[in-house]
Amino acid sequence: MKYKVLDYETYWRPGAERFGNLNTLIRLFDEVSTEYKAVIFPPSSDIHPQNKEMFEALKEYPQKDRFIPCAYINPNLYDAVEELERAVKKYGFKGVKLMPTIHRYLVDSSVTYPVMEKCRELDLPVTIHSSGEGGYPSLISKLGKAFPDVSIIMDHSGYRYYSRQALETGRKNDNIYFGMSCVIEPSYIDKVAEEIGVEKIIFGSNAQGGIPKIGVLVYQYTSLSEEDKTLAFGKNLVRLLKITL
Repeated sequence: MKYKVLDYETYWRPGAERFGNLNTLIRLFDEVSTEYKAVIFPPSSDIHPQNKEMFEALKEYPQKDRFIPCAYINPNLYDAVEELERAVKKYGFKGVKLMPTIHRYLVDSSVTYPVMEKCRELDLPVTIHSSGEGGYPSLISKLGKAFPDVSIIMDHSGYRYYSRQALETGRKNDNIYFGMSCVIEPSYIDKVAEEIGVEKIIFGSNAQGGIPKIGVLVYQYTSLSEEDKTLAFGKNLVRLLKITL
């Protein structure tokens, strides 16, 4: 069965080609469906995220409607809140990604609060890497309690070594969702659906590092119904981003 997919995690990469890796991403998407769309972030390794550069690459791209751009924000930077506001109001970005493991901070610490407060003001969902130092699910849980009206996508859902923490985090926080990129065990997806609820599952691929076709295939080995899969493959994320497909 062909699914209408909205992927919560893909990455733009600059390069020699005019649009960077956008053509590569489209080829990967089309292996699943020509209706496949995705959230896209700037590269994760930059201290100063390339939000403007990604906006410029997407602006003239022929298939830009296949992408929902979202901002990478480093809360350690003095202009983090200003950068976030510019990304939303000038570039039209729809969400935020935080990477405490790379940018070296504790996600539940005060350094994150100004960015989270701006996300609350702008009604933006926040995606947070959850599988490394600074962003463990237990810390995301504390942040979720401090900002109960901000929707948080727990990137990778603590997979694989912090999955128990992630499940506990999901039980304690109604505003936390399970981003399933890089999760390749159907049994874990089933466990989240059973213990937390399928309405909290968000499909992602981590492309181009991850392969969308493989990510979708994993769900064929879960116990999710076809209706459950439509929630995971896009309907849940559409609700968080407040968009239509």
